[in-house]
Amino acid sequence: MGNRLFICMISLVLVGALTACGGNRSGGVSQASSSASGEAESPAAPSEIPSELTKVAQVTNWYAEAEHGGQYAAMKMNYYKEAGLDMTLDPGGPQISGVQLVASGKYQFAMASADQVLLARQEGLPIVAVASIFQKSPMVFFSHKGDSIADPEDLNGRTIYLTPGIGYWEYIKKKFAPRDVKEIAYTGSMATFMTDKGSANQGFVTSEGYSLLSSGFEFEAVPISDLSGFNPYSMLLVTSEQYISENPEIVKAFVEASKKGWDYYKDNYKEMNEYIRTFNEESPIEMFDYSAEASRDYIYGGDAAEHGVLYMSDERWSTLKDQMAEAGLIDTSLDVSKAYTTEFLPQN
Repeated sequence: MGNRLFICMISLVLVGALTACGGNRSGGVSQASSSASGEAESPAAPSEIPSELTKVAQVTNWYAEAEHGGQYAAMKMNYYKEAGLDMTLDPGGPQISGVQLVASGKYQFAMASADQVLLARQEGLPIVAVASIFQKSPMVFFSHKGDSIADPEDLNGRTIYLTPGIGYWEYIKKKFAPRDVKEIAYTGSMATFMTDKGSANQGFVTSEGYSLLSSGFEFEAVPISDLSGFNPYSMLLVTSEQYISENPEIVKAFVEASKKGWDYYKDNYKEMNEYIRTFNEESPIEMFDYSAEASRDYIYGGDAAEHGVLYMSDERWSTLKDQMAEAGLIDTSLDVSKAYTTEFLPQN
């Protein structure tokens, strides 16, 4: 996921490639192809699947990974079919912007983070978030074992490997004004950080965490949201204003089927990871399982524990808008209420 971090965070400024984890590109999966390949059928009776299905397509934010678990579970368990959708799920990757693909009409759905959505709208792209997979951003600062970063003051005097212009860092600089920090562009490789004592490196608690552990490197990790208060929703499911206006029933079906997939994935992730890995065989199954476990509280905790997975709140969006405006990333006049809608979220 190192390369995904570099590419994805550049997109926060350029509205380019989306955040996600590593692996080599593999083909997408459609309802028809997945059934033909011998996947397990849904426990639902065939009569529960409508005779006519509406074709829709989603592009994820990287190659197939555990962070997409509920979407793949909804495919494998036929939840999309039962909702009347002939679903295609395609992987993202380098140079692929799901936001732009949805804005152009080439895909009906994609993934993005909340700050990416606001940046897109700042640029005039009519992108709308309809659900959030991650309640808490999985972005962390890694540091060497025994050298923890407990509060913003601990950033002073460090070399930090990060993506230039990334939203959280612009906010930290504006609010906390860390001193004597040497910023070095994070290229996706953590090798330099591992030999640079006293430094810190941005990364995802999931894939970068697994990469460091599998290398035998001992580290500390602090969620950047805990450190700074900057906590955009991550792995949002997004579509366009036009698609919502013309196809509200399809958006509702997509969100409800996705929720069923994430509810299933929660307790059956090992089974589902074996399936997901068939679309990204370059990544070890241990990474999929580690990521599923490491992201559990980020997906199912917080407000989702009370309101159900995929939940979003007006308060969180309003706070993010104020923080990004304070950091000079968006205009204060931006209407945040148009960037998301909660009307399609199922009642828990």
